[in-house]
Amino acid sequence: MKKHASHTLFGSSVIFAVLLTFFVAPAPVWAAEPNWRYESASYYIYLGVVPASLIKKNPVLVDGDKTLHRDDSAGDSSEHVMVAVFRKPNNERVVNATVIAQVGIKKLLGGVKVEKPLEKMLTSGAVTYGNYFPMPKQGEYEIAVRIYEPNKDQAETATFIYKKF
Repeated sequence: MKKHASHTLFGSSVIFAVLLTFFVAPAPVWAAEPNWRYESASYYIYLGVVPASLIKKNPVLVDGDKTLHRDDSAGDSSEHVMVAVFRKPNNERVVNATVIAQVGIKKLLGGVKVEKPLEKMLTSGAVTYGNYFPMPKQGEYEIAVRIYEPNKDQAETATFIYKKF
């Protein structure tokens, strides 16, 4: 069978059109995969964020004299931020730390950030740290977590980005 120039030109045109479609057409936007795990010098830190509206009763706190208070006037805009902390290298759960979180919308020039302790609580029988934070707007929130342990000279910090849709 003979190849004619028109067939070659037609085949090249189809390939060009397909490639042009991929390179010129608007590309789909993929959300950045959230990083729910952070590795510091001494710890593996895991983040969880749950809308407060999904929590029907307050978590059970390890320190019975403390309670968590969410701002019910904030409606559905509060989130429950919690972290689980494990000591390296043996993955031992940290149960005796003081954990402080600072949460605020991520802006170029800063913005208002709310700082609260994350209280020790039992989640499925294991110690985690958590508290409620106002997150009224959609967008990216920066969650900075500082971990202080007895007999350590300084805190270690982990920073997470949480996207609220």
